[in-house]
Amino acid sequence: MAVFGEGYFDATDSLKLTLGLRYTDDKKEVLRVPTFLFTPNALIADPLAGVPVAGADNDNAGDGTFNVQFEEVTGRVGFDWTPDFSFSEDTLIYGFYSKGYKGGGINPPQPAGNANAFPQFFDPEFVNAFEVGTKNTLLEGALQLNATGFLYDYEGYQISQIVNRTAANFNVDAEIRGLELETRFAPFGGLELSANLGILDAQIKDTFGVDVFDRTNGRADLITIKDPGSFANCVVSAQGYTAVLGAIQAGVLAPGSTGGLCSGAFAGQEAAFGVGNVTYVDSTGTTQTIGGLTPFDGEAKDLDGNALPGTPETTFSLAADYYWDNIGNGDFELRAHADYYVQSESFARVWNTTGDRLESWDNINLSLRLTNVEDNYFVEVFGKNVMEEDVITGLYTTDDSSGLFRNAFLNEPGTFGITFGKSW
Repeated sequence: MAVFGEGYFDATDSLKLTLGLRYTDDKKEVLRVPTFLFTPNALIADPLAGVPVAGADNDNAGDGTFNVQFEEVTGRVGFDWTPDFSFSEDTLIYGFYSKGYKGGGINPPQPAGNANAFPQFFDPEFVNAFEVGTKNTLLEGALQLNATGFLYDYEGYQISQIVNRTAANFNVDAEIRGLELETRFAPFGGLELSANLGILDAQIKDTFGVDVFDRTNGRADLITIKDPGSFANCVVSAQGYTAVLGAIQAGVLAPGSTGGLCSGAFAGQEAAFGVGNVTYVDSTGTTQTIGGLTPFDGEAKDLDGNALPGTPETTFSLAADYYWDNIGNGDFELRAHADYYVQSESFARVWNTTGDRLESWDNINLSLRLTNVEDNYFVEVFGKNVMEEDVITGLYTTDDSSGLFRNAFLNEPGTFGITFGKSW
């Protein structure tokens, strides 16, 4: 539920001030239906009904549902100035500050056998957005020049990650700043050119996270182990793992006893095994000290300054259209179109490792359309990605329990065809 409105005040004939406010009330409810993988489960009368959590309040699935509510007041303030410059037909200069909000929510129910695989709830996302820009019409309308600069300061930016075969949401802080330049030029009748340039700097701020591909953070004193119960991975000290292996070799423990390390079967028995403590950095950036036989998720890496996924530093596009009208006694119009797009390299994950790198890529599209302006039908011959470049434009990674495989997203392949259409 939301209530919003804007007010405008003409300070002068050329200066308009804007003030907008919005109140938002978000309420969300999700049934708790845990997932199971090779895990025996008591029969549930209705497998689609929510499963209560014993001892929990009703907001935390005491009644079989998770419930959250968020209330926020946001808004924007800014100005539009239309000065009368001698060098342009029309000029707009504007500046705005906006406070944005996206409600938090509820992650999927925790997997059976791993009750704390991820936070059950995630926080709202907030952004302080600053934007200044100008739009200009020049050369008696033949040239359009636009420029925009922006700064987006995010608190609780929402990202997702696959954990125990489900997608969970997490919050990080981030800052995005950039510049966009747009131009359109019609030098003479029939020809229209356009170009766009984007420059972007999108960084994560003050955030730590455990990389599922490198849970030990390269440390030789830690080791990653598969949990045979939940099929996820955990980390223990290499000293503790070696001690359990030695006990197995000596006949003190049964073969396969290392499978109990991730479930905490040996936690608290460090003295008996002659194992010391281990220190690591958790996902909040806090240094923790625990026993060397106590399992944990892994050592978190400092992500401060890393690029947000899918944010190339530079994008550029160029397009050209040429029109022939009055063809066939004025009944037809012919348009030839070509466009080119290129973007610099980016990253698929917040950890920005070599394996996360997405190479720069470009694309060319062509088309030729003949339109009957009298009867409103057309025929178009087109080619998309005419250079037939195969490009990985994105990746996402599953979790340990499903093998840490990656799904890749590709650009549209080289496609050529013909289209017929009519409008009424």
